[in-house]
Amino acid sequence: MSEYNRNNIRHDQLHTRKKKKSKGLIALLIVLVVLAVVVGGFAVVFSRYYRLTQYVSDSQIAKDLAALGDVEVESTGLSDSELEALKNQNQVQDTALPENKNMDNILLVGLDRRDKSWAGNSDAMILLSINHKQKKIHMISFMRDLYADIPDHGVHKLNSACAYGGCPLLVTTIEQNYKVNIDNYISVDFDGLISIIDSMGGVQLDVSDAEAEWANGYILDMANTRGEDPTPHYFNGGGTYLCDGYQATAYSRIRHIGNSDYERTERQRTVITKLGDKVKQMNASELNDLMLAVLPQVTHNIDTGKMLTLLSQVPSMVNYEIDQDRVPYDGLYTTQGELLVPDMEATIARVQETIYG
Repeated sequence: MSEYNRNNIRHDQLHTRKKKKSKGLIALLIVLVVLAVVVGGFAVVFSRYYRLTQYVSDSQIAKDLAALGDVEVESTGLSDSELEALKNQNQVQDTALPENKNMDNILLVGLDRRDKSWAGNSDAMILLSINHKQKKIHMISFMRDLYADIPDHGVHKLNSACAYGGCPLLVTTIEQNYKVNIDNYISVDFDGLISIIDSMGGVQLDVSDAEAEWANGYILDMANTRGEDPTPHYFNGGGTYLCDGYQATAYSRIRHIGNSDYERTERQRTVITKLGDKVKQMNASELNDLMLAVLPQVTHNIDTGKMLTLLSQVPSMVNYEIDQDRVPYDGLYTTQGELLVPDMEATIARVQETIYG
């Protein structure tokens, strides 16, 4: 089904996106929220749940990836000389990263990979910036096709940083290019998200005919990767469905119809909002069963002390004001080849103003 091969599809034009407040996060945040719901009031069992997650040190990831050799990354659609010109054009003064003791900056990463033999492309990258003094949470999406000068690898799409060096290199790349300090990351891949949604009994979604057609292509791709029959999971045209893990994950991946990545982000928030509503209705026993299924799907570099501190702050954080935005900002970027190339100085200033005030 070559229609669904992303290498044959050019990036759609991004349209206007207004900043809005929302309690719906994205597919990754449900992992943190669910963990917080369970552990926040029961710190005595914290270590049990923490051990279910996959904590991996940055040094271990570097060692593991070095043994895998070269990886293929998505084309930028530009020549080497054009990429070099962009790199020279986007050089900004090297300054110290801002720090704020009243903040936690955590990168939420959604991975697209076909197997465990490589780190995968990062198709969702959301900087969750928690300002405890202002009682605000800023969520900034860094788009997958965003310009990035990746250390030791040159100019590529931002999602290639993860393929080259895992989430630690992705963190470093965002820090160096967009001048923000990132404390930790949390990641989950599509395979894990399928399992998470199935463990919660699915989610009800309204699906259009066009969405159903595109989602079926993603379902086929994911089922082939898992060695399973996609037939039971296909959408039979548009309608209202109780979607299983395959269907809801495929729905949240659609970005080639409508308003491109903007609508994909909206779909992700819809899925997560509905999953969050289901979590709120679970009793203690159901939540425990959910943790046993969900937590093994989570990979992160948050040590036990930091995780416990974050979870202790959850009761107050649930009342924080939430703002959402994305990079590149409207009016501050151009499309060159397959890259979204921002006005670096203006973009960095706006990112820092948003996060640090």
